[in-house]
Amino acid sequence: MRQVGQFKQEKLALRFWEYLKHQEIDSSLEEDDSLGTWNVWVADEDKIDLAIQKEKQFSENPDDPVFLSSGPPKSIPKVSNLNKTRFKELNLRDRWKKTRHGPGVVTLSLIITCVGVFLLSGMGKNTQMVGKLFMSETMGGQLSEVLSGEIWRVITPIFLHFNLLHIFFNMYWLHELGNQIESKKGWKFFVTFVAILAICSNFSQFLISGPNFGGMSGVVYGLFGYVWIKSKLDPGDGFQIDPTIAMIMFGFFVICFTGIFGGVANWAHAGGLIVGLGWGYGSAYRWNRGKM
Repeated sequence: MRQVGQFKQEKLALRFWEYLKHQEIDSSLEEDDSLGTWNVWVADEDKIDLAIQKEKQFSENPDDPVFLSSGPPKSIPKVSNLNKTRFKELNLRDRWKKTRHGPGVVTLSLIITCVGVFLLSGMGKNTQMVGKLFMSETMGGQLSEVLSGEIWRVITPIFLHFNLLHIFFNMYWLHELGNQIESKKGWKFFVTFVAILAICSNFSQFLISGPNFGGMSGVVYGLFGYVWIKSKLDPGDGFQIDPTIAMIMFGFFVICFTGIFGGVANWAHAGGLIVGLGWGYGSAYRWNRGKM
């Protein structure tokens, strides 16, 4: 769900909204009394770019016959006695709750796979099974297995976990962050995003510390980075994360580098976080640039 237009005249807002409806673009129109504006939101992620393009054309010439339609609604939902920030927070939070229907198919599949591997490997103690999922089984770390065709190894370390706290932390945040992204961006985007995060975070750890590591935390930090930066720079996309949670995540990231928690794949965290922040920033920049 994204806001694609803001109008000071009700008749123009109605006209544009009606046009989007005729174009079969799922959208909604709301009035914000505190600002005296009418805001148009688009729900279909696949048609947001088209809606933005149409809004630009409409702004340049709202009286173009192509935008004239009949049968506007009699009233618009109002949001009264709220300041701008509060209106946006409530609006986006309500929209997020309405579209949240439990874990998405990909998110749930990842969780089931991780738990299954965790149990089948005896919490990571079955060295034969675990070895097949490491990026390499040779301490020299030359990726000989990958180069010989075992391509899955560049991703499969994310499915390995070695104790209950490890898997609980990662599965909880995979559920919370992954479901939010999958529900808003769709499963195809999410599969691609997770795969890229897995490859980048795994290679970051492998190149610095060698092949013996595992865990979803590199991906989790990538998801966190994406959601956090999007919530800051592109609130219209509806991503939310509590500021206290964000501080905890960043704090844990830094503390882990001190070694207090023992063997942690810190460079996987770093690789995933950098990719997530970069991807989110690029997406937000593209959107904000499009509004100028």
